[in-house]
Amino acid sequence: MGYEVDFLPVGDGEKGGDAIIIRYGDLFGKREDQNIVVIDGGTKESGRAIVEHIKKYYNADFVDTVICSHLHADHASGLTEVLENFSVGKLLMHLPWEHSDEIKGMFTDGRLTTKGLKEKMEKSLTSIKDLEKLAEAKNIPIIEPFAGLSIHEDGSLTVLGPSDEYYKELLANCEFLPKVKEGFSILEKAKDFGQKIINWISETADMATETLDDSGETNNENNTSAIILFQSGDQKLLFTGDAGIPAITKAVLHASSIGIDLTNLSFLDVPHHGSKRNIGPTLLNYLMPKVAFISAPAQGDPKHPSRKVVNALKRRSTKVLSTKGKKIWHYSNAPERSDYGPVEEEPLHNEVED
Repeated sequence: MGYEVDFLPVGDGEKGGDAIIIRYGDLFGKREDQNIVVIDGGTKESGRAIVEHIKKYYNADFVDTVICSHLHADHASGLTEVLENFSVGKLLMHLPWEHSDEIKGMFTDGRLTTKGLKEKMEKSLTSIKDLEKLAEAKNIPIIEPFAGLSIHEDGSLTVLGPSDEYYKELLANCEFLPKVKEGFSILEKAKDFGQKIINWISETADMATETLDDSGETNNENNTSAIILFQSGDQKLLFTGDAGIPAITKAVLHASSIGIDLTNLSFLDVPHHGSKRNIGPTLLNYLMPKVAFISAPAQGDPKHPSRKVVNALKRRSTKVLSTKGKKIWHYSNAPERSDYGPVEEEPLHNEVED
């Protein structure tokens, strides 16, 4: 079996997103012997780029599976372009409003009704609500991606996180919802993401100089990201959306519990555009990926990707590649592309953001 993974660039400035396509199977054979999977679609513009890419390089008019990792527009918006332009087998996405009754009792406001909570979520989350409406109009089945789901019958794609229970805890603690009761709050709260003056500190290739640590915190919306494992032979490719340290740790533990070893990972989709808030040395020491891909905006340095994260990966002998306005193609046993060339690796930085 062959496979290819395409990372398309999202955004042309400091704001980016994710737009990823996987094709696997007999890539030299017929379309029916292949599977095409889209993981997130970035903006409307990048969604249109996905459509053009699939038509040009895959010569396909059918996408087996579309996955919306989580509720943020920089991942969801472009997927409407995919649904509008292709026949689609199924859509994997979380439907927060469908859990209104299950989480209603977690909030301090006793007047909150299931209907009121559902309406609040639908109004707050227009990007994914629009995606749901479009899928329903086109009779595309929608499946929520919870840990343990095998996406295709061949077992090549598995959802490792979040679990149903963890997702509902995170959902209740999302910033657009009311305050939860004591006992239902969870620790991973969002920190201040406002612009700050950057102080630079020195790092070298020596592990002793590493300043990345495990204290990074991301928001609860990011931690709801579907974490997907693709397996081809002995190759394991992990896609993480915008998940943070606690969410990825739970996914790794789930994988271990079902007999999947994620040590010495073949490929890591670095979470949240390479942010230092979403990955730490403990996870990297466990995963030890051979190659890491980062969906980063063209002008994201030093935040996306974080120089600390790039350095931490390189110290562990990981090859690090970032989109930064470019397409990246990762493949095995796939047809050559005459218009694609090598992508320059991220360097080790002598100075990183404090």
